[in-house]
Amino acid sequence: MSLEISKNVYFDVVRRQLKYYDPTDQIVGSPELKDAPRYALIRKDTGKLLGIHSEDYRIRPYSDLAEKVNNVVEQTIDINKYKISTHDRVLEDGKKYRRDINFWDDAIDMQSYDKTTGMHIKGKRESIIPQIRIYSSMDGRWGQQIMWSSVYVVCMNGMVRPDWTFTVYTKHNKREDIVFTLNDFKMGIQAHKELGKDLFKMMQKPVKKEEVSTLFKKTLANKYTKLDIGDTSANIMKELNSIWSRYEQRYGKTLFAVYQTATDWSSHPVTRGMEHNVSRKREKQVAEMMTSSEWLGLAA
Repeated sequence: MSLEISKNVYFDVVRRQLKYYDPTDQIVGSPELKDAPRYALIRKDTGKLLGIHSEDYRIRPYSDLAEKVNNVVEQTIDINKYKISTHDRVLEDGKKYRRDINFWDDAIDMQSYDKTTGMHIKGKRESIIPQIRIYSSMDGRWGQQIMWSSVYVVCMNGMVRPDWTFTVYTKHNKREDIVFTLNDFKMGIQAHKELGKDLFKMMQKPVKKEEVSTLFKKTLANKYTKLDIGDTSANIMKELNSIWSRYEQRYGKTLFAVYQTATDWSSHPVTRGMEHNVSRKREKQVAEMMTSSEWLGLAA
């Protein structure tokens, strides 16, 4: 299976020094332009401004990062024997970039927990698959990041972990390039298997509705911005309660239904802002939720 990289990822970026007029100059006539200690990154094919940075900001093409990860994957497994899919997203005219690599053959079948409960969607394959996510940006908002994740196939929720240990990260003003090794790849697969075990445990853990409400009020609904739907935690609670009702019907009053509610909320935000920015913020909130005393109390 090919690890094809979209053509949209390949574009050149040029750096242009910014200039300014010094208001203290007493020159008669046309004042002299002076060099500013800032540079504009311009997308060469479209002329779009991607970001303004200091001189130590390093231009690292998205395509280089994608190819680097591809090389590690190809050294680790025989990609011709695997079902792999890729999804490249060049966002905001090139200011940001995300790439997902899904490994469909390493799926963990969640129906093996208990096929007699009737809690699963009829005719649907309920499983989680491992996924490598790649992030980068030209506007400085995202550093270069390579992260192992998992995805729930039915709803495509991102399976957030409280400790994202298997993350490789570097800022654009660092001299050293990002490093992704064969060991990083193998550790990510192991983390995926451990997540599957954790989810099976969640399926067996009953919860009370009032406990779920307290958890959300103390964590996810306690942090909000104007990017989210509405400006108040009450609106976020309304949204979470709506999502919870769907997953409660599907999986019962279980910790797994709580987890699915939180990851649905983070993966599919209803927002007035940029969806990818809000989703990244919310995933961090879900990870923090899973270290809260309220969550640990439910999981005990």
